[in-house]
Amino acid sequence: MMFMQRTLLSVSPINIRRVARLDMGIGITALLVLVVGIGRVMGSGKGWAFYQANPFFWAKMACFALIGLLSIGPTVAILKWSKAVKADPAFQPAPMQVRQLRMITGLMALLLIPLLASAAAMARYPFEGGRLAPKGKPDRMQFCLRHSDLLMKTAS
Repeated sequence: MMFMQRTLLSVSPINIRRVARLDMGIGITALLVLVVGIGRVMGSGKGWAFYQANPFFWAKMACFALIGLLSIGPTVAILKWSKAVKADPAFQPAPMQVRQLRMITGLMALLLIPLLASAAAMARYPFEGGRLAPKGKPDRMQFCLRHSDLLMKTAS
């Protein structure tokens, strides 16, 4: 949705009503993600202690909060544009304002990369043996060290 909003802001003339609807959709989606996330933290089998001790959870929360804070400016601007369009249907925002919004929405979209990377790492936390160990599978290095005598017998 953020990429779509950025694209709509690069078209001239800007369809402000469409941009406003999309911005509302982004806000509603963010709210749903937040509610579902809180539900998972409070109701999952892992418990709050798992999330509290997980650095990737906090990195994900920081990215989510930063995206939320960055979205305030564009939302306020789009709401003002919507009011202006109601008063004057031919209204178009200043090019500098549009450039700023495109830059901010691009930054918000880029912040999805560390957010998703943190979510993926969070699911695999804690790491075993100093590296990522697949869930439900023993760490191969530890397995080899424990069973090295069997490996040596079969090799000879």
